[in-house]
Amino acid sequence: MNKKRMISIISSTAVCASVFAFGISVQAGEKSKITSTTNVKALSTLNDQEAQAVSQAAARVLYHTERAKIAIGDKKKGEALNQIDQGIKLIRIIEKTVPRYKITTTIKASGLSYKNTDKTAQRYVTVSNNSFIEDVITPVIQAKKGSLFHHHSKAAVAPEEDFSMVDRTTVRLDTFLAKRMLAVAKTDVKANKMTDAGNALTAIQASGVIIDTASVELPLAQAADDLYLAQSEMSNHHYRNALATLKKASESLKLYGKMSHNTHSKRVSAITTEIDKLTSTIDSHHNKKEIAALMDKSKSDMTAWWHEVKSWF
Repeated sequence: MNKKRMISIISSTAVCASVFAFGISVQAGEKSKITSTTNVKALSTLNDQEAQAVSQAAARVLYHTERAKIAIGDKKKGEALNQIDQGIKLIRIIEKTVPRYKITTTIKASGLSYKNTDKTAQRYVTVSNNSFIEDVITPVIQAKKGSLFHHHSKAAVAPEEDFSMVDRTTVRLDTFLAKRMLAVAKTDVKANKMTDAGNALTAIQASGVIIDTASVELPLAQAADDLYLAQSEMSNHHYRNALATLKKASESLKLYGKMSHNTHSKRVSAITTEIDKLTSTIDSHHNKKEIAALMDKSKSDMTAWWHEVKSWF
């Protein structure tokens, strides 16, 4: 794929989508020469569990994108096509699931009137990934730093150890661009244009992933770090460490709840009550198998707490 072709493809697919907000109304005033109104109506929504599943699908798109690049670097054409097809399949799943909106725009001026209604799907999907953070995030960071297409090596430090990156950063995938670039990569691999295919996949990582970093109050950031770390400790069967970390998370959340400007005090209270109840129950058991069973049973709750706390950033 030549440079001109790549620029053309990206520019045609990376057009900024409108930020969806309900009840948006912009009017210039009674004596204005022109007025405009934009109304957005949600046609479908997702519950928390569905939203997490869509986010996980987005993470797997990035995972298969990197696996395809590695296969191309190893000159494994069949494996590259398989990985690309997996990514395409996930994009189709996302497309059938994401919220859809009806957008009506009206513009009036000097007796003239324009009105248009469009139906569109959510374009940008938040990436959630607990199990393969190194495989998903590290290649994206490398691509954004301008690394040329190549077979990436493992990071020297596992990104899951850098909680500030994971918990205070929102990563979103441009599904429109990802869909287009995966299709381009598949065509190029079939034509044995491996460098072009690799460049198309790198475009997903470099141009199709948006990373937003938020400034977070220390107690809230610490609570999110501890909730994430507790999940990691539990996954590694370090149940006592996970218990201690959960207690620290509860204390940090209580501190955050006391902040005068905090708008999540009710949820903070509810979550800390749930955490304290769990840790108290575990403390009353001394049998390792019973403790492990209690921890495993609370896995989904811990994940939900982490996602909610992170959403407050």
